[in-house]
Amino acid sequence: MILPEVTKRIALIPARGGSKRILHKNIRPFFGHPLIAYAISAAHNSQLFDHVVVSTDDAQIAQIAQWYGAEVLSREASLANDTATVSDVAVHVVLQLRASGINVTSICSLMPICPLRTSADIRQHFERFRSNQRLFQISVVPYRGVYPHWALNILPDHTGHFIYGTDTKLPSQMLQEAMCPTGAIWLAQADALLESRTFYGQPHHFEPIDANRGLDIDELSDWDLAELLVYGLQQRDQASPLEPIGKPPYVESDSE
Repeated sequence: MILPEVTKRIALIPARGGSKRILHKNIRPFFGHPLIAYAISAAHNSQLFDHVVVSTDDAQIAQIAQWYGAEVLSREASLANDTATVSDVAVHVVLQLRASGINVTSICSLMPICPLRTSADIRQHFERFRSNQRLFQISVVPYRGVYPHWALNILPDHTGHFIYGTDTKLPSQMLQEAMCPTGAIWLAQADALLESRTFYGQPHHFEPIDANRGLDIDELSDWDLAELLVYGLQQRDQASPLEPIGKPPYVESDSE
């Protein structure tokens, strides 16, 4: 008798070691834990995934990831530079796991740079992905405080031109709402991902997430904003907005 293969849902947390804009960003302490700990804990706490996997090229990241309960897959050198995409890493992880006998059927990428994303957000997005039978789903946030309709280029003489033209003459309340992809929660059916090699395969769908919880940390100014958000939301709600972590901190001070 041949038993059917068991389907497997995978949470992927991509975390290379060579961050340039914020040194050691993925393991930099954030409210008592390395940044990556919040992604790992949100994945575990969602209770959706058969495997929570960190893909990295860095030994220290690997050690910290294992401390917080993630499995670690080493990535190839070609995927350890700043030109490799999340899609490239996800394809590599699916192929690695399938080669080891794990029948990956869906994969959810959770970027460590979105520490305010919660397990509840993941469950909500996964339910939208599942119930609508989507092949690809990418989280998006509304633009915060600035409007892409007013984007412009400045020339060396400080003249310039607006990129999108006539919308610059409209007041903000008359502009169509604009959204931007965020690395919080990306989902794909594994077979479709292998075929298209990108989370933006066809058809792909966008799913909004709260602007605060979908915040990407790319620059030091983003880090400062994330800290201010945590303090402000904690004061407003009398509770931490961060995902609970059921482990003592791996590090107590800056790892730099």
